[in-house]
Amino acid sequence: LLISNATIAQINLVPNPSFEDTVFCPLGSNQLNACEHWLNFGNSPDYFNACSNPAFGVPNSNPGFQYAHTGNAYAGAIFFAKSTIPNGPNYREPIGIELSSSLIIGQKYFVSFFVVNAGVNNGSIACNKQGINFYTVPFDSCCPPPLINAAKLYNDSILTDTLNWTKISGSFIADSAYQYLSIGNFFNDVNTDTLSTSPFPTYVYYYIDDVCVSTDSLYNETWTGFHQINNTLNTISIFPNPSKGFFTIDSPIPIESYSLFNLNGQLITEKKIISSLSVQIDLTNQPSGIYMLHIKSNQRISNHKIILTH
Repeated sequence: LLISNATIAQINLVPNPSFEDTVFCPLGSNQLNACEHWLNFGNSPDYFNACSNPAFGVPNSNPGFQYAHTGNAYAGAIFFAKSTIPNGPNYREPIGIELSSSLIIGQKYFVSFFVVNAGVNNGSIACNKQGINFYTVPFDSCCPPPLINAAKLYNDSILTDTLNWTKISGSFIADSAYQYLSIGNFFNDVNTDTLSTSPFPTYVYYYIDDVCVSTDSLYNETWTGFHQINNTLNTISIFPNPSKGFFTIDSPIPIESYSLFNLNGQLITEKKIISSLSVQIDLTNQPSGIYMLHIKSNQRISNHKIILTH
């Protein structure tokens, strides 16, 4: 198993590609540094994780309710903003990361990532040009990458979907020994198409998850993200499921806490556990239906669907 996991990690050159590994739980905006390896490449991109408070949690957050594409975390950033905001035109919030190894000049690489429109509050605009660029040097919050109206990979359709994640994928041949990857909108306002989805739009906000850079085209197309590299938490068992009221959680590593949400994202119950390998949940007083159970073990969170029947 250890050999298998190491092989998977080498195929994808993006460390922490699903944003699951945390330095600390995000407590507010502009805390991408809470996510291991990921870097702020301009202004104030955000990090969302189920371990956080509702404002920056998953699936509940200030920008909008959204489950992760896989796992329990993702990044979020502004891809376009109206020129009337204080920071003026061409405002962007790119995110970045150092690759596990530099790209090889002349080698063909296959690239993909997932995005979804947050679509609520002030972020009620949709746009195109969500893309990836590569660099030999990093950028930071004060000095984002230049808007060169080009990207190694980008989407040219306006993405309005606020429910389903959209995969953006393609390939390119490396022309430099790039060490860094950045995701954002690298086109200026004039070359970005937008669509307002409310009467008072201000900016475009997208969530980002499951980033892949690989020399293997099949792997890039079939890679499913967090669940493929985190096998330990997937061995957690919940039974009976469906159940008439009582569920038992068995885990190979101590359970620290659990949280239960309905399909509307409302928190039903949560409980801290003193390191137990087996926990029972009583839902006899809850209505029948499908619930999402978040289980925290060893500072990691797994997401499970349970079905309650009476």
